[in-house]
Amino acid sequence: MPDTPATAPRRVLILGLAALAIVLAGCSSGVGETVSTAAKDSSSAVATARLALKQDMDGKLTRAATATALDDALKEVETSRSTVQKLSPASQADRETQRQALDILDQCAAGFFTARAAVSADDGGAAPSTADGERALAAAQDALEQLSQKVGSR
Repeated sequence: MPDTPATAPRRVLILGLAALAIVLAGCSSGVGETVSTAAKDSSSAVATARLALKQDMDGKLTRAATATALDDALKEVETSRSTVQKLSPASQADRETQRQALDILDQCAAGFFTARAAVSADDGGAAPSTADGERALAAAQDALEQLSQKVGSR
């Protein structure tokens, strides 16, 4: 049965509203999923960096290899941060989750900067130690795990 001039616009409006509802529903759950993925990816990157620092502290890895491992892991965290930052959360709860994730990913980056400063230091004077870097990354990893648990429980 063909559309009459009066029902065609109504059908388009209904279909448009249905599509909008689907998109909005997807965005809300997408924030949690995206944050969860970012936290897991970043946690894996931090674990790799911590392993490299441990190997460095034990004299089993060169400083150049440790620096490369730290740089690669930091890039992964930066990619996760960029992904989370680009989200458009629809609800207050999703905005809070996004803000918390960005804060934790910033903490991760700070941990990497501490670790990189320790690895690049020549004299060990005022620069942080590799143990300082390890502690900073351990704290970041703990925060990421807590975020994963929080987002996973939603």
